[in-house]
Amino acid sequence: MSSNQDTHLIHMTNQIAANLGGGRDEEMAAAATCRHLETFWARSMKQRLIATLEREDAALSPLAKRAVILLAEGLARRHAV
Repeated sequence: MSSNQDTHLIHMTNQIAANLGGGRDEEMAAAATCRHLETFWARSMKQRLIATLEREDAALSPLAKRAVILLAEGLARRHAV
């Protein structure tokens, strides 16, 4: 995927986090965002999004970043079993 596609994934993740974050505490909102990504996004999209965590210029909002970290932890646990 190109950098433009990464930017698009980050933008969509930020939008999802903003939409699901309203009125919830941060951990609940991050968990809801993570569940959405797990449920509706293709494996390749999730893997690419997780890879953006290593980039300093990734413009994930704090809530979106927390959700992506939860996503990465969940995928790592599933692969460890």
